[in-house]
Amino acid sequence: MKNKALFVDRDGTINKDCPYCKDPSQIQIYEDVVRLMKEYQEKGYLIIIVTNQSGINRGYFTLEQFHNFQDELIRTLMDMGVVVNDTFFCPHRPDENCNCRKPNTGLIEEAAKKYDIDISQSVIIGDRDDMEGEIGRKLGMKYIIVKH
Repeated sequence: MKNKALFVDRDGTINKDCPYCKDPSQIQIYEDVVRLMKEYQEKGYLIIIVTNQSGINRGYFTLEQFHNFQDELIRTLMDMGVVVNDTFFCPHRPDENCNCRKPNTGLIEEAAKKYDIDISQSVIIGDRDDMEGEIGRKLGMKYIIVKH
């Protein structure tokens, strides 16, 4: 049987949007999304963060700064009872026209291949209908748009 996943946007969904979050001191987690992540985790869903991080290719922060921020976010979520299985991110600027930049579906497809995920049984959560909502519609998966 294939796995199910809860795909979760990072900035603006899990964490207050900075923007171009790079310093772990900027972590401010939304409790309502933590509750949702725990609910899905308890139902056996993998928890996978999918995030556009064009600040890397724009030169606003380094790959190392991204990983330091992400590692601290994952530790903080773990302290709150959420185990994040993986993070998939797009470092590209919009003008690079890659397949991984949301609302393109490359990040979800890459995760589905790596973890043998049934996309049709999975869910994506985000704060933007034009991003996560669009991915949900393109892939025929349930989506939840949160407003904090």
